[in-house]
Amino acid sequence: MLDSNPDWLMHCIEIKDLAKALFEQPDQQLDNASLLLVADGQAALTVNGYEEHISFGHLMVVERGAVIRLTSANQLDFSGYLISFKVYDTAMNSICQWSVNTATGFYMQKVPEMAVTDARIALAGPIGELNVTIKQFILYRLLKELKQEQQTDEYTLEQRMENTVTYMQQNYNQLIAREDLAAIAGYSPSYYSKIFTRLYQKTPIEYLIRYRILRAQEMLLVTEDLTRSIAKKAGFDDSQYFSRQFRAIVGRPPKQFKQNIATYRICFLSSAHAEIAVALGVRPDCVVVNKSLTPDYQKDLFLENGVTLLEMPQYIIQQNIIAHRRPDLIIGAYLTEEIKQYFRTFASVITRLPDDLNMVIRYFGRLFNSENKAEQMIKELALQTEAVKSSIQRKVTTDSTVLYLRVEESGYRYIGESSCDAALLLYNEMGFQMPAIFRTNEPYFNPCSLQQLEEANPDYLLVEKRIMDYYSADLSFAALQKSEQWAKLDAVKNKRVLYVDTGLWINNCSVFGKRKMLGQIEPFIMGSTCPETQ
Repeated sequence: MLDSNPDWLMHCIEIKDLAKALFEQPDQQLDNASLLLVADGQAALTVNGYEEHISFGHLMVVERGAVIRLTSANQLDFSGYLISFKVYDTAMNSICQWSVNTATGFYMQKVPEMAVTDARIALAGPIGELNVTIKQFILYRLLKELKQEQQTDEYTLEQRMENTVTYMQQNYNQLIAREDLAAIAGYSPSYYSKIFTRLYQKTPIEYLIRYRILRAQEMLLVTEDLTRSIAKKAGFDDSQYFSRQFRAIVGRPPKQFKQNIATYRICFLSSAHAEIAVALGVRPDCVVVNKSLTPDYQKDLFLENGVTLLEMPQYIIQQNIIAHRRPDLIIGAYLTEEIKQYFRTFASVITRLPDDLNMVIRYFGRLFNSENKAEQMIKELALQTEAVKSSIQRKVTTDSTVLYLRVEESGYRYIGESSCDAALLLYNEMGFQMPAIFRTNEPYFNPCSLQQLEEANPDYLLVEKRIMDYYSADLSFAALQKSEQWAKLDAVKNKRVLYVDTGLWINNCSVFGKRKMLGQIEPFIMGSTCPETQ
């Protein structure tokens, strides 16, 4: 995968805060070859035009000149490092034109938790003050983790069949003949069909037709295009033939498909989205949950409505478990192209949903033919929010400040005023003020030192002890409460500290979750006490 040479020397030029670099310049072209390491959270990027979903433990190596774009400027709930380097040929005494040797110009894989931990520990101080030794250690520590992809001219029989499936998925809207697929596999048409049918339980043409129908279903759900137009986009020249095939596979004609979508087997990859569906009267077949992060109220809600819980590790989609459920439709905010292509072999897929809660409620209202119910839901949430706002105004002055502090394994961050739904609720809808020194980097989860916390000295403080499957924030939390800065805070002295849960406040500010958050804000502001520990 990586070009290598014993005479080459990798030299680290610079290490930046990845999230901050992308926030400041969401669309940028890299001047040097670089590594992108995600140390916490998740985000959606496009690299050289290819959409990728990155999360904790992902390491991406990209060539010089690669174009990276942040897909969404909101919800920057991730942290990581952008590590730029040059390659020198010591034998030639010159800089090398190094390449990744992939068609995309980048390569990505998951690295062990220990590799991420090593980087986090080495970079615990100010990044700008790193010496050359630490930079080189981090660079070589991460390069060591990149697997060498074995190139071979020989493919197994299964790989040859997979190559033809990939071709069908990438060119489904074009004319594809069995002879074309057989040529890609390197077999005769008859032998290719025999092997393909044995492996996939369908002939190549049957497989292609079904894949086209699944893609047509997606178009029917997310566009207002006419059936004739969708048929053509899905690879069918004859719209009547398309309708016959659609009815034979789906059980309904195209015009009735969207009207009945709520009755289909739907898998939600986000419990917050599934919560909205339940509120709209739709019963999902299954939903992906996390043992540590999914709130108990949400689990009870799903079980009461007969929704199967698919428990998975944080930031990991176990595709085989979802495939076993055989859903008709899979809905998720962000998915890599690789995962989408896998799911599209048996289901329709909807991704890239809106970030804003009201927008996503309206989106599902249209999708499930429940627009009136969606608007009523938005109205009720607005009324409840306004009621709480009116109630606490008797207690909060116009210049009172509120800070949401996140405690993590390696330090602290505060949420910017538009960084997530919880921030929008606090600073936009409720009208709280951010401490003056933090009124920048609004869409970002920003680093916060204890000295900065003391200087900010908020009137009210919300503290989230970050929950992750991969590490514990207990030591940082204990250090915070024992620090001299903590004892000096007005919020602490006046018992105005609210300890909040990651699973609710960051992951599930949804229809019922938002009501629970409002139910915590009102008594807190009106005179709740501050417990000694969380």
